[in-house]
Amino acid sequence: MLYKRLGRDGVEVSAIGLGTWEFGQTGAWGTGRIENYKRIVDYALDQGINFIDTAEGYGRSEEILGMILEGRRDNVILATKIGGYDWRYENMLKRLNKSLERLRTDYVDLYQIHWPKIKGRYGYKSDMEPRDYRDIQDSMERLQREGLIRFGGLSNFRLAHLKNFDQEAFRVIVTDQVPYNLLWRSYDRPEIAEFCRKCGLKLIAYSSLAQGLLTGKYDAGSELTMIQRANVLFNEPVYSRAMKVVEAVKTVAEEADATPAQVSLRWLIEKELTVTALVGIRRVEELEENIRATELNLTRDQLKMLEDASLSFWNGMPQNLELWLHDNSKETLEKLGVDSSAGYDI
Repeated sequence: MLYKRLGRDGVEVSAIGLGTWEFGQTGAWGTGRIENYKRIVDYALDQGINFIDTAEGYGRSEEILGMILEGRRDNVILATKIGGYDWRYENMLKRLNKSLERLRTDYVDLYQIHWPKIKGRYGYKSDMEPRDYRDIQDSMERLQREGLIRFGGLSNFRLAHLKNFDQEAFRVIVTDQVPYNLLWRSYDRPEIAEFCRKCGLKLIAYSSLAQGLLTGKYDAGSELTMIQRANVLFNEPVYSRAMKVVEAVKTVAEEADATPAQVSLRWLIEKELTVTALVGIRRVEELEENIRATELNLTRDQLKMLEDASLSFWNGMPQNLELWLHDNSKETLEKLGVDSSAGYDI
């Protein structure tokens, strides 16, 4: 397994991390057998994966993960997220304690803010305000001093949000978990990279295989899940354009004697700011395939082919585009040519 360094203390994190949204037994992913989830987690840990991510908003994920990790908690860099928009210490402490109870542990390694306030999203009436940034910093610092968290993190925070934190906040806040893959480059821009280097901030990549699109297993006639239909990438005209990138991935995969998933993951973990690429797994065989990406060597020409195809697709996308249809304004979706009925009014 390949490892990268997280935070000023240099904690080693596996370049492939395990995402557990699928463990939640929710309508988004359907139900599964806990015995299967245990096999997945055990295999991940045995193969050197040490980063596991969940959230209080992922249905029963925390609860199920807590049961599975009994006896192996010390081998894991465990991350979870708080939902909602009340980041005052009293509320964050209350919510964290509930997560700790479900996870059957007395601390988490990384405690993340799941979403920033975005005006219009879910009917919210304002964007982030100065008090919100202070509350997040103060609460994270206090929870860290009390030994309840090792680090603080963010999720889905744009550069405009990051710049509004006091510089001292990045002593405790060390990550931003964002959608990042060959088909999604909204957080892969020079100005973001410069800011992250200055603050010591790393990116945790979710949707690292674009919800399966980068596995090369989908075409125009493929049946999609409810959660895929809610993803911008699976909606026309974006879907057909994305397939051109997938074809480039398949070409490189054939040259490298690898699978499209392995090629896509290797490109992602090569990126300077990526500390770990999360993969959501249904079967151990999928995880086995993904782990092999850490052993794959791609040539400069192959990486350039992937980069060129990716940027050709991404350039021209609206700068404020979000991954999920419902997280975008109707105006943004209309610019993209996507059905705007799922968007919100500004």
